[in-house]
Amino acid sequence: MNIKSTLFKAAAVLLALLTVAPTMSACSSGADTAKTSDTTASVTAAATDAVSEEDTRIYPDLPEENYNGYTFNVLHWDRSDWPTRACVDIYAETETGDTINDAVYRRNMAVMEKYDFEITLQKEQPGDLTTLAKKNVQTGSDAYDLIIQRCIEGAAIIQENYYLPLNEVPNIDLDQPWYDQNARETLEIKGKLFIAASDLTIEDKNATAAIAFNKQMAADNNLEDMYRLVNDGKWTIEKMEAMYKGVARDLDGNSEMNEEDLYGFLGGKDVGMSLFLGSGAHFMGVDNDGYVIPTMINDRNVQVAQYVYEICTNEDIFYHHHNMGTDDTQYEQLFTNGHGLYFWMRLDNVLSMRASEVAFGILPIPKYDEAQETYLCNVSPWTTGLLAIPTTATDPSRNGLIIEALSAESKYVLQPAYYEIALKEKQTRDEESKEMLELIFNNRVFDIAEFYRIGTLSDVILEMGSAKSFDMASRYEKLSKATIKAIDKFMGNFES
Repeated sequence: MNIKSTLFKAAAVLLALLTVAPTMSACSSGADTAKTSDTTASVTAAATDAVSEEDTRIYPDLPEENYNGYTFNVLHWDRSDWPTRACVDIYAETETGDTINDAVYRRNMAVMEKYDFEITLQKEQPGDLTTLAKKNVQTGSDAYDLIIQRCIEGAAIIQENYYLPLNEVPNIDLDQPWYDQNARETLEIKGKLFIAASDLTIEDKNATAAIAFNKQMAADNNLEDMYRLVNDGKWTIEKMEAMYKGVARDLDGNSEMNEEDLYGFLGGKDVGMSLFLGSGAHFMGVDNDGYVIPTMINDRNVQVAQYVYEICTNEDIFYHHHNMGTDDTQYEQLFTNGHGLYFWMRLDNVLSMRASEVAFGILPIPKYDEAQETYLCNVSPWTTGLLAIPTTATDPSRNGLIIEALSAESKYVLQPAYYEIALKEKQTRDEESKEMLELIFNNRVFDIAEFYRIGTLSDVILEMGSAKSFDMASRYEKLSKATIKAIDKFMGNFES
């Protein structure tokens, strides 16, 4: 906290009030007294808010630097067939009136002007990015200062030691609130964290799982207040299933459920993953010595998996869009066109549903049972990347300072634009959904096995909805030797 700056701003506010008040008094008569009082109160309130924000804002502890026009190069994954997941949080050429774009522009300008550098963005398909990232290190190049690879491909780069441990990079303070501590605690192995979730980006927020529900359909079926269920700790898989079982209907009367009918729950293979991880289950964990160990098999996890399998294969009330052959856009349109009560989504769906007429609410992934302490919402490594610095960085302290400064500024510029305006005000349709978003973002899951792609245990759950039968214990047994081998290789790379 810069106390001198705070006192200066407070004095400036007081001077403004002393200057404004006499002017208003001279221009007002008895009829305008109330108006003058209201105006003065508004100015006072605005001034108080300004000082309050200055008092509460946390600033990064960074040295004064001048990088003399240095070009900070960002290499970012991109899939041309996923336009709704295009990178929008790194670079903005100018202000356009778009909320996110303008926030990115203001953030960048504030930090670039302070430290005198420029930002460039290079977008590549995930496979091409992996090739470039490896070549960059293998040739000893320093072409990229920050790499954000899609995590499902980025795991290979991490395991081959192409990234620096971020907790050892000067000027990066992972204890600060602009870093996601859930990601840090889960993904830090042997005291090393190679990828981080930061407020610098919004794509990891967009990759977070949640449940949307059709508000009109819920009212028509006299369903319980779902927000109250969440707040009371009673929003469970069983409760959700009980509520949607009576909603599904064969609307076209052909005795076969399809896209013309009404489902209780619209989902796909990701539902199995979200419900399993949302129950508090994990594929792997870390023991007291910092070694990764498989934790998938225990009585509770087996019960959870079997229940989730039954939900994902009940074709009369659950629509499995991967099995039915619909793409992401068609799947989303089923919900916006009124063909489902519940809709599994990542939060980027909220943004893409902005033009729909459906009134929807947002809920966290349900708990397995009421005894579970909190709701847990998984982040997909298939649709997000996290921050990483290549090992060939010639000036890690510069990389760290710029990342830290951008992340800190993003907490107060980009994230409010995304969270308060883009998500809360424009797309969600009620105050309760805003509270749900806070709950979701505070309880995110970054699974080790998924984000580091250690073995294939997670595929057992991801693909369960397409299986004719399911026995998690036997499937695990078939993969156990390969899993241990994958863990040993992973840990060997970390320890080297």
